[in-house]
Amino acid sequence: MPALALAIERREWELTALYLLLGVSRAAAKLPPDAIYGLLEVLSAEGGEGLPSPGRGGASRGRRR
Repeated sequence: MPALALAIERREWELTALYLLLGVSRAAAKLPPDAIYGLLEVLSAEGGEGLPSPGRGGASRGRRR
């Protein structure tokens, strides 16, 4: 049984989180640099403003204050 499945089965939540973080880290390492900003937006827990991104002008682009 894979290590992640065992950690979940045993309810070892900290170990489960570490395995998930390792998986995301490995996947992110394979992405092109421009895609990292999109990944960080998806993983953002706030769900509001996006992160500033080169090529997209940042989160406040086009907004008046």
